[in-house]
Order: sequence, then C-alpha cells, then structure tokens
Amino acid sequence: MKKIVIISLLLLILLAGKLYSQDLQAIVEINDQALSTEARERLTEFKRQVEDYLNRNKYHQNPIPPVPCYFTFNFLSTNGFDQYTAQLLVVAQREIYRQNKNDPIKFTQTFKFLDERCVFNYSRSMQFLKNDVIFNSLLSLLDYYAYLIVGFDEDSYFPKGGTRYFQKAQDLCNKPISGDEARGWSETGGGSKPSRLQLVQELLNVSYDDFRRGYFEYHWMGLDSLNIKRANAFEHILNAMEKISNVKKKQVKAFNIDIFFDEKSDEIAEIFKDYGNRNIYDRLIQLDPVHRNKYEEAKKQAR
Repeated sequence: MKKIVIISLLLLILLAGKLYSQDLQAIVEINDQALSTEARERLTEFKRQVEDYLNRNKYHQNPIPPVPCYFTFNFLSTNGFDQYTAQLLVVAQREIYRQNKNDPIKFTQTFKFLDERCVFNYSRSMQFLKNDVIFNSLLSLLDYYAYLIVGFDEDSYFPKGGTRYFQKAQDLCNKPISGDEARGWSETGGGSKPSRLQLVQELLNVSYDDFRRGYFEYHWMGLDSLNIKRANAFEHILNAMEKISNVKKKQVKAFNIDIFFDEKSDEIAEIFKDYGNRNIYDRLIQLDPVHRNKYEEAKKQAR
C-alpha cells in the first residue's frame, strides 16, 4: 500500500511537470517606427526570439500554471550596430479564483511597470542561453522582469512567497555592469522613476513587509474570496489597503506602493460599486488620495 501511495505521488509530480513545462505565458510586442529601415530589418527575429526565451526557461523552482504576461518594447534609437535604446512596458496578470468553474474567467494585474531606461545589445545571431551568473544586457533584463513577475505571482498566493525570486532579481542588479548598458540598473536617473535595483530593494526591505502582507491579503483573501464570502472579502480588501497605505505614510519614497495603486485603483473603484454603501468611497479616498477622481466618479455610479 505504501509503495502504491509513493508511486502515485511521483506520477502526480511528473504529470504536474509535464502539464506546466513553462513558467511564463509571455507575449512580446515591438514598436520600431522610430528606427531606420535598416535597423528595423535587423529586428525581424526579435519578437520570436524573445518570446521563445521567456517561455521556455524556468524561473520558478516548482511547476506552476504559466503566468500570462506582456513585454512591449518601444525602440527609441540605435548606435547603428547592435546596441539599442528602448522603453519596456511589462504587464503580468493572474486568474481570479472562481468557485463555479462555469463562471467567466476574470484576471487581475499583478505587476505593471514602464521601464524608460533600457539599453542592450542584440543581434539575430546571438545565443539566447539563460545564465544567472554572467550579465547580458538583454537576457539579464528579461530575467530580471521574469523573476519579478514570478515573485509577485507568489506573493499574491502566499505571504511573502516571492522572496527568493525577488532576491534573484536583486542579484542580477548587483552584477558588474559598465557603460551605457548600466543605465536603469542601479542609478536613479532622477525624477520619480526608480532604478531596477531600487524597485527590488524595496520588496526585500523589512520596512515594506506590511506592503507585501497587504498585497497577499488583497488578492488571496480579498479578490479570490469575493464569490465565496463577499462581506469578508470587502473587509480584507480594505484591511489590505490600510496596511499598504500606512507603509506609504512612513516612507519618503514607496515606488511599489505607487505602482500598486496605479494598477489597482480602477479595479478597487469597480469592486466597491456593489458594497451597499456609497460612503465607503470616502474611506478609499483616505487610503489612496492620489486616485481621488476615480473614486469620486465611481461613488456616483455605486449601487
């Protein structure tokens, strides 16, 4: 009997590995209109090669359902050879739990960030081989955001579940980098945009633990529970926002919290239309004053 149980568990593990052979379900888009015709021709394989790289490599230690994500490259310039300057928009999402599998599938964004300072080398003949030890200006950039995507996905299911993946992202930031390719990795670049290092340092800083706990509560105990115990789910979403807002008040800069509310404010405003008391929007404005206009408009439409 014991042998049968062990064999069954091994078969389940093997089956899970087969079913979930990739961690990301990535779609890559490019906008190369700012480049010359010759430069655009050198990018004809870029979308396919980058998609293939992201979708065939492992970033999570276990088999997981592939995380839907989008990488949009807006190419700005080239040095005339293999070096490119671009902006990169990264968006990741995950399915919201459905108790009734016949209900339509709904998704929520888990991460959205516009990286405005990307400089990397690319040629069609380059080898797309994942290597966390040796820095590569393009592949390390892809790996960095892949680890963030997986990390945020884990944080949405388990309290601080993404720590090991955020650590891997930070390790990439600490590689020796020089020249133009260093842009965006550790220097701030001025303004309100963080470097990649700053972004992940926040996530690993104990001062932001309540942000990550709130992030988990918002998704797992809030969104995923709306169709199970609706009243409890509303309270968990409010509790999560309270935790996150309190961290924001204590920190001079809280880049990840700004990102969170930027990506979630529309969703939050829509969710509370069915709360049953329009005055809840006054509390939402207190917790997220930056998006006051969205909440005031939703308050007018609340049922």
